Amino acid sequence: MSKIKMPRLGVNDDYVTLVAWLVEDGSWVKKGQVIAEVETSKEASEVKSDAEGSITFTAKEGEDINVDSVIALIGEGEKPEEKEGIKDNVRMTDKARKLVEDNKIDITLLPKDTLIREKDILPFIKKAYTIAPTKQNELLLYGAGGFSKIAIDILKVSHAYNTYGIIDMAYPDLDDVMGVSVVGGDVQLQDYYDKGYRKVFNCVGINRKKAYDKLKEYNFDFPNIVHARAILEPSVSIGEGNLICAGAIIGAEAQIGNDCVINAGAIISHDCIISDHCHIASGATLAGLITVGENTLIGQNVTIYSRVKIGNNVVIENGCSVFKNVPDNTVVRYNRGN
Repeated sequence: MSKIKMPRLGVNDDYVTLVAWLVEDGSWVKKGQVIAEVETSKEASEVKSDAEGSITFTAKEGEDINVDSVIALIGEGEKPEEKEGIKDNVRMTDKARKLVEDNKIDITLLPKDTLIREKDILPFIKKAYTIAPTKQNELLLYGAGGFSKIAIDILKVSHAYNTYGIIDMAYPDLDDVMGVSVVGGDVQLQDYYDKGYRKVFNCVGINRKKAYDKLKEYNFDFPNIVHARAILEPSVSIGEGNLICAGAIIGAEAQIGNDCVINAGAIISHDCIISDHCHIASGATLAGLITVGENTLIGQNVTIYSRVKIGNNVVIENGCSVFKNVPDNTVVRYNRGN
């Protein structure tokens, strides 16, 4: 049995602090292996084993120990089989060695000509990847009507955004629409913005402009929702907050403003200009070079002929054929006598 004693570090130092054991109690150590860190107020040093065998601690980390006091015993025992991988000439604490083996760290990356400790290994251990929660892809729908149902179905397939919930004046009496919860009314809009929700989609059918302007006051962003089976030519220009439904076709160099609905099967030919807050209803056909003013409704199966200009705040009833310009604030009615 060999005794490991606390060395004298300074001429006037009668005791030394045992800072840390660098091997495990009961582990096998070799002659000359560094087994502990010690220090006084003036200097630090390392304690090496003067024999090979199984080590038993007789002192604890953090203790102030008199010089020449026994801090460990080296006894005989069965020498463990040496593991492949880390060579004996690498100076490394047991804890560091275990980290290297468990994490398969390339020891050529470690510091040279120094004792490698646990703290030297930690920066080389890869941390598990995590996906932090974010509200960047969370979308609020404003309005619980038919357009919200269309938007929900498109979003389920596209996965472009996660539909977090619906804001509607019927809250709290209305629970959900197609499985999407109604999560508040107008008074909750600021709360959701303050919580980090930044994207909203206007699903209001009537007075879309009023709803859009209200949401703009909160600085929300308005993504476009486009059905996978809509056809937009590459040269189409499109603003924000538009709903483009299944089967819609938008031709070359057409311009779509903001907050518009291009409904199922609507055709907007080349070089048309559709201003903000318009609804082009299902089956409507617009020939080339048509201009439509803002906040205008073009009804189902309406046909508008080439180069016609439609004003602001216009309503064109279902089934009409329009051959000439329509001034602002006009209702074009279908002549049922024909």
